[in-house]
Amino acid sequence: MSILQPSDRGEQRLPDGVVVASFPTYAEAQAAVNKVSEAEAEIRGLAIVGNDLKLVERVMGRLTWGKVAFNGMVRGLMFGVFFGLAIYLLMPESLQSAFILPLLGAAMGIILAIVTHAMTRKRREFSSVQQVMATRYDIVAPQEIAGKTMHVIGQRAAAAPVTTPAEVPVAPAPESPQA
Repeated sequence: MSILQPSDRGEQRLPDGVVVASFPTYAEAQAAVNKVSEAEAEIRGLAIVGNDLKLVERVMGRLTWGKVAFNGMVRGLMFGVFFGLAIYLLMPESLQSAFILPLLGAAMGIILAIVTHAMTRKRREFSSVQQVMATRYDIVAPQEIAGKTMHVIGQRAAAAPVTTPAEVPVAPAPESPQA
């Protein structure tokens, strides 16, 4: 018998449970889960679910041949520095490769960046950053811990204490009038 829940094994399905709170930002939803954790309430099974996903692409600027070549040079240089240091650490006698590989990496980076840009020139002449965002973040809790979670987050008032029949106060019987 496995102690892992199906979602722990990578199963692609939405979490089961009750939506105990909704927030406009991920940071607020994360803070609410932290609040539940700090209250030492059960948090296993809680999930933050982003709803109404949107793909946002922010344009950073126009791509010019100079920017393309510079960015390719920087990427290639970093790649060359990494391999140059790795080879130097493995074979300390090859010090010249620690200096040659970054230069070769920079040259290859420039060439690859220019060739790639030339192939996409008419379709994409700008640089951008893509981001997937949600318009609402729900905290979903299993049915067993939903009430306690709502209380800790502050989405509802404290539950009324349950009293047993032995604890129910008994009102005194009214006195009968004496005539």
